[in-house]
Amino acid sequence: MGLAAVAPGWAQSEQTEAIAAEQRLLGSDDEEARTRDLLPFTRALGASGTVNGSLADSATAAGVPRAAMLEALQALDAAAGSRAPQDGDAFYVRWEQTYSIDGHPTGVGRVLWLELRTESGATTALHRFRPRDGGEQFFLAGGEAATPPDVALPIENIAISSRFGFRADPLSAHGRAAMGPLPLPQGQHETAAIVAAAVARAHARTGARAGTAPATRSFAGFGPRLFMHEGVDFAVPQGTPIHAASDGVVSEARHNGGYGNYIRIEHADGVATAYGHLSRFAPGLKPGARVMRGELVGFSGNTGRSTGPHLHFEVLADGKPVDPLLHAAIAQLAGIDLEQFARQVTARERERDSEAAVAAQ
Repeated sequence: MGLAAVAPGWAQSEQTEAIAAEQRLLGSDDEEARTRDLLPFTRALGASGTVNGSLADSATAAGVPRAAMLEALQALDAAAGSRAPQDGDAFYVRWEQTYSIDGHPTGVGRVLWLELRTESGATTALHRFRPRDGGEQFFLAGGEAATPPDVALPIENIAISSRFGFRADPLSAHGRAAMGPLPLPQGQHETAAIVAAAVARAHARTGARAGTAPATRSFAGFGPRLFMHEGVDFAVPQGTPIHAASDGVVSEARHNGGYGNYIRIEHADGVATAYGHLSRFAPGLKPGARVMRGELVGFSGNTGRSTGPHLHFEVLADGKPVDPLLHAAIAQLAGIDLEQFARQVTARERERDSEAAVAAQ
């Protein structure tokens, strides 16, 4: 009897050891969940208070990491129409902080939202946001960039038809097949139709067109020949106004082979911008002319080696092309970006109000 009573426990122990060995060898069913539990996690935190001395010191006293405030304070200082924080101003800061598994903060926090309200009720709010195309930055509540960009995009409504980087030659048969449909944002059906019709017209004339494709370097290999597209193409209707991306001096305004009607502007710190396939230049624009950011320099077109009406835009740093969408900044949100930004602002304000209501209970 005693032996029989011990057997079930012995068998259960053997089974447990077998399962453990199998899990060590093959992993357990909940291994992914257990691994997630060990990963760092991120939390969004909020703090409010009243300015007493400096905003940086007051926010630190309220619990906001000082290092996390630096970028937001710089943006606030540069924001158009804002004044320096003064004693008595109310502030709210929402920031994001990453923590290790044992709850210790790691890295530098990121301010997501900074709001400053004067005693008279005037409010300045900065919200961190990443547009569909362009780098993450702070925007004012109306969608204006808080920090004026060194290099902005030259058009107001963005519809990208070709990005920076390697691509097939769009005027070759292989290139047309490789490109497929132009990746235009939703809501740009009219522009897409214009470009598609222009591409169809270009098919008939590609064999007769001479000249070098703008900003391309070819790489041969298996499949279609690839080119380095050293700018970004914006699909815009013929005659769309094109604006200077930054203050500078016009160094070229001429017909330039595959670029068609072409403008190059030299800016500060070795940066230059170039604009191709224009239909015409702005009145009075010529080499040596000084232009300001946002000033009209020309109109989009279909000149040179082009598949249809669009603007080819380049940014060069010390003579070398860089991705315009990473280098340039959005000066004013529009379209889908503005809608998404407005929803983000509303969601953040609701979250703050909800937290305040819980704290007041």
